[in-house]
Amino acid sequence: MSQKKSYLTTPLYYVNAKPHLGHAYSTLLADTMNRFALSQGKESLFLTGTDEHGEKIATMAAKAGKEPKPFCDEIAGVFESVWNDIGIRYDIFYRTTQPGHYEMVSKALSRLKEKGDIYFGTYEGKYCVGCERFRTDKEWTEAGLCPDHQSPPDFRKESNYFFKMSAYQDQLIEFYKKNPDAIQPASYLKEVMSFLEQPLEDFSISRPIERLTWGIPIPFDKNYVTYVWFDALLNYLGGLGYRGEALSDEKNFRSDLWAESTHLVGKDILKTHAIYWPTMLMALGVPVFKRLQVSGFWNSKGLKMSKSLGNGVDPMVVLEKFGMDAFRYYLFREMSYGSDCAFTWESFIARSNADLANGLGNLTSRVLTLTHKNCASKVPSKSARMPEDLALLEKIHALPDQFSNEFEACRYHMALGALAENIAICDRYINDQKPWALAKDPSQHSRLEAVLGTAMDALWTLSVVSASVLTNGAYALQKALGADVDSSMQKGRFVPAWNTAKNLLAEGKALGEIPRLYPRLELPIEPPGLYNI
Repeated sequence: MSQKKSYLTTPLYYVNAKPHLGHAYSTLLADTMNRFALSQGKESLFLTGTDEHGEKIATMAAKAGKEPKPFCDEIAGVFESVWNDIGIRYDIFYRTTQPGHYEMVSKALSRLKEKGDIYFGTYEGKYCVGCERFRTDKEWTEAGLCPDHQSPPDFRKESNYFFKMSAYQDQLIEFYKKNPDAIQPASYLKEVMSFLEQPLEDFSISRPIERLTWGIPIPFDKNYVTYVWFDALLNYLGGLGYRGEALSDEKNFRSDLWAESTHLVGKDILKTHAIYWPTMLMALGVPVFKRLQVSGFWNSKGLKMSKSLGNGVDPMVVLEKFGMDAFRYYLFREMSYGSDCAFTWESFIARSNADLANGLGNLTSRVLTLTHKNCASKVPSKSARMPEDLALLEKIHALPDQFSNEFEACRYHMALGALAENIAICDRYINDQKPWALAKDPSQHSRLEAVLGTAMDALWTLSVVSASVLTNGAYALQKALGADVDSSMQKGRFVPAWNTAKNLLAEGKALGEIPRLYPRLELPIEPPGLYNI
C-alpha cells in the first residue's frame, strides 16, 4: 500500500430497532478493513454510529411511550454495547444528536442558502415512509411497492426547501469519469452513470414542522426541520472535526484523512451516497470522498434482511452460540462483495466446519500436539530441512501478497479462499511427511523436528494473514506459537504487523498451551425458534 492513512465509515444506523446481521456485516467489514490497515502501519480511523432524527424515529418513540431523545439514547446504547461485545474496534461512535452536530448542520445549511444553492418550492409524488424520501416512478416494484420495505407509497404534496442538486450534475459526471475507482464494485458505478444520463431532480432538504418536529431546525425558517438524509450524511465530515465552515476557515478538520476516505454502504442507499452526498460536498467546497464501497443484501426467505420485515439475525445470538470468528469468516467467505447472498444456518455451519474446524483448527491441533509431545514444548530445530519443506514455505510466503491484492480489490471471498487453500496445502504437507510415523523412529528425530518446525513457520504466516478476520483465533494461535502477545490485546485489539508474516520462529523458544480452535458446530434443537429467521 502506498498511502499511509485510512478513514473508514459505516452508514449511521437508524435507531428504530436493535442491530441485526445487515448492520453487523457492514460494521464487521469496516472493522476488518481497519485492522488490515493498522497491520500495515497506517494511521487508520474508523467511524460508525447512529442516525437519530426523522419521521420513523418519532413514530417508534411514540409507540414506545417515550420522547424521541430518551428513545434514541436507549437504542444507540444497544448499538454501542453490541459492537463492543462482538469485538468491533471503532474509533468514533457518532450520533446525530451529539453536541456540535446541530451547529455543523445549521452552518452548512446557512452557507448553502447564502450561495443560492437552497430555494423554497413545492413537490408532490410517491413517498416511502420507511426510506423517508420520495421515490421516482421507476423505483417502485411492478406491484407498486417499495423494494426495500415492501410497502405501498404515500402520496404527498409539500412545500419545502430544496438543494440545487441538478446544478452539480455535469460536475458529478465529470468526477466519476476521472475517478472510475470511486465506486466499487464497478457494476454500481455503471448503475450510477446510467442514472445520471437523465436530468437530476433537486433534493428536498426540509420537512414542515406541522408534520414533524423531531429534527434539526432549519436556521433560516423556524417552520421547518432538516430532512434526515441531509442531516445524517454530514456526519462523515463531522467525525473529522468539520464544523460547517468554508475549508479555509476550518481549524481542526482532518483533511489528510478525508483524502483517504472510504464509505461502506449497502446498495439500498447507493443513490443517496453516490449522488446526493457528492453534490452536497461540491456545493460546500469539500473534495469528494475517495471511495464508495457498495455491498449487496443478505437475504432470508428470499427477502433482504431488515428490521421492518422482522427477518434479521441477532449478532448476539451468534456470539453466544458460536463465537464471532466463525461468523466473520462466513460473512466474508460466503458473499461475493457487491452481490446478494442468502443466509442460512445450514450454510454457516457447513462453512465453519469445512474451513475452520477441519481446516485451521485441525491443522493447529495436529502440529502443536506432536511438537509438545516430541520436542519438549519448544520450537524445534529446523536444520534438517529438505527441498519439500522449503517448497512449502515458498508457497505459504506467497499468501500475504495474494491475500492483500484480493482484499484491496474488494474480493474478500477470494482473499479468504486463498487462506483456505493454503491451509489445505499445509494439511497435505503434514499428510505427506507423516510426522507421527517419524516420531516412532529415533533415527528420524531431526527430520521430525524439521517437519514440525516448518509447519509451525507456516502456521505463523497463517496467523498474521488471518488476524483481521479471525481476531480471536489468530491471537490464540500466536500465543500458542510462543509469541509475546499481551492478554489485553485478546478482545478487539489484536493487530499483528503485516511485515512479520514471513518471519521464521526462533528455535528453542517455549511454546504456549495448545488452543482448542474452532470445534465442530451443530445446529442445536433448543431453544425452539432460535434459528427460525
